[in-house]
Order: sequence, then structure tokens, then C-alpha cells
Amino acid sequence: MHSVDTLGVSAGQRVLLLWSGNQAVEKLQQNVELLTRKVGETGKVQVENIERLTLSSYADSSFDVAISGFIQPCSYLHTTDALGEICRILKPSGHLAVIEPVNESSESGAIKGKDKLISTVKLSGFVDISQPEKIQLSAEEISSIQNSLSLTKEFQVVMVTSKKPNYEVGSTSQLKLSFGKKKDKPQEDVAKVWTLSVWDMLDEDVELVDDDALLDADDLKKPDPSSLRATCGDGPKKKKACKNCTCGLSDELEAEAKTKKKTATSACGSCYLGDAFRCASCPYLGMPAFKPGEKVVLSGTQLKADA
Repeated sequence: MHSVDTLGVSAGQRVLLLWSGNQAVEKLQQNVELLTRKVGETGKVQVENIERLTLSSYADSSFDVAISGFIQPCSYLHTTDALGEICRILKPSGHLAVIEPVNESSESGAIKGKDKLISTVKLSGFVDISQPEKIQLSAEEISSIQNSLSLTKEFQVVMVTSKKPNYEVGSTSQLKLSFGKKKDKPQEDVAKVWTLSVWDMLDEDVELVDDDALLDADDLKKPDPSSLRATCGDGPKKKKACKNCTCGLSDELEAEAKTKKKTATSACGSCYLGDAFRCASCPYLGMPAFKPGEKVVLSGTQLKADA
């Protein structure tokens, strides 16, 4: 059976002894006396119920060592809130020792597994966490824990030790990052690297980049004029030139419009047979017969009305 007497408590330290449940006052008093002899007159032992620890008003970094679960039978299951509060009131590099019942298997249940206990201690802010060490208890103590937690499966009681990091919770520190060479250049030298004067442009020792060297063979190819035509005339919709058109589409549409004005169409479909089959208003009047479907273009004088 482990006792607080086996922990590395030294003279002058401030120790927090935590208890819970309906534990015997005699056992509590025995542990207090053992710790008091270890810390001596210059140290101090403080007793507190862990279930009321978050309601206490202890200042940050108040204790060197915190001990919980050593007064058996102890059925308290440590939470991240309780352990986080212990971490807050411990001094940097302060030590913590907890004893807690755990599942022997990894199956979920009323109590944690060993890995879960380690994870809970780690998430509470502690480092250098030891592997769980099995604690030997009497049959009476085991039965008391089993009844208190309503356990139906086999379990163990283990001890885990850890410590608070060597800095205060919430403290900040400036990080100095260094990339490349460790020796920093003076600010004037750094500025000179990005300075190029007119005289530097005339200096033959200054190597300038040739603009043509930045172009490849595809960049030097002249584009096809048809590919430069505006996209406004593309697609199934009617072609329409943009305002202030520069691609030539406006001129092309204008020429097509003039051609359509000079092209006459037949309403009766018999104009191609000759004047004998043409009506009085036929635009092909006076013209010889032509083949069906042949495009006949009239001159400007023929399209003019008689005066």
C-alpha cells in the first residue's frame, strides 16, 4: 500500500493534500502528520476536499506538491476541471500524484481506462506523466470502492505522477525566429540590395535582364486576324457589331445590308419564266428568263421607280 510518506516531499515545501468521500478521519490525520514531519517548520500542509477545490480562493502558484486519492478507500474520478484547478495553484515544475480506480480493459464503463487517465492528466496541463502503477489494497477497501461506484467488472487502483511545466499558466514569451544565416545584415546593406540608381544603369558591371529573353517562341507568333474579332458576333444569335467596332464586323454587316437591298425576291414564284408569266409590279419585268434558284441582282437604275 502506498503512503504519502513514499513521495519525494522535502523540507520547506507547501503541500496540498486532497481528500473526498466519507474517509476515516484517523487516516487523514495520519497522512497530515507524516507530511508535516517532512516539510518541517518552514513548510506547510494544506488539507482540502477536492470536490470543493474549484470553490476555493487559492492564488496561482501556491503549492509545490499536490496529492490526491491517497487516503483509501478513494472512489473519486478526477476530471479535467479538477486537475486543471490543481495545475493552476501549483508552482511551475510543481509535482502532482493521483490515485484512481481504472478499468482493466479498454471497454467503456463507469471508470476510465489507464490510457484515458493519462490523457485526462495531459489535457489538464501536466507533463512528464508516468505510467500507471498498480496499488495494492485490502479486500475491504476494494469492496468499498466497488460498492461506491457500482462496478460489476474487474478494476485496478493505480497511481500516476506528473508535474506542471516550468512556466506559469497564461504566461507569454517572445519567440525569436531566425532563417538562413545567423548573422544579420545591417539595415543599410539590406536597403542597398533593393536600390538601383541611374548611374547603376550606365555601369557595365551591372547585369540587366534582356526583355526578349523573357519571351518564348509562342509569344513571338503573330495572331490570326480572325481570332481577334469581337465575340459579340459569335453564336447562334444575329450578328451585331459593338459600338465603335474596330474588328471589321461593322463594315461587313453594312456591306451585307447593301447587297440585300439590291437582291429582289419573287412573290409568285413564276418570275423566272419570263415576262409572259410576270405581274405588272414584278421587279424582273423586261429581263430574260433565268433558271430557277439562280440569283439575279438588279442594277441600281432598275430598282428606282419611274418618274
